[in-house]
Amino acid sequence: MSDDTAIRKYVANIEEACGEEKDVIVMLKYEKRDEAIKKILNKAKVVKTLAGIAYDINFGDKSMRLYRTGKLLMKKLKDKKEAEEILKQLLG
Repeated sequence: MSDDTAIRKYVANIEEACGEEKDVIVMLKYEKRDEAIKKILNKAKVVKTLAGIAYDINFGDKSMRLYRTGKLLMKKLKDKKEAEEILKQLLG
């Protein structure tokens, strides 16, 4: 599976929040959510679990919060392209 295929398979939407250091909000596809969450948790370092509802995770030098609903908040990125590169690694 190519990297772009992984994003198309698992990601429904990617949006940038405003600010100098952008936060990027990723919504996983509902029907692939559990599979994608499992892949992400296997590749990232879980820092803290919040009652099984959310996970604070690190991947490389990036901090993120992954919610069981399929929402992934990626903190302090340069842009949407950086988010896509990280997603390719996490979901590939």
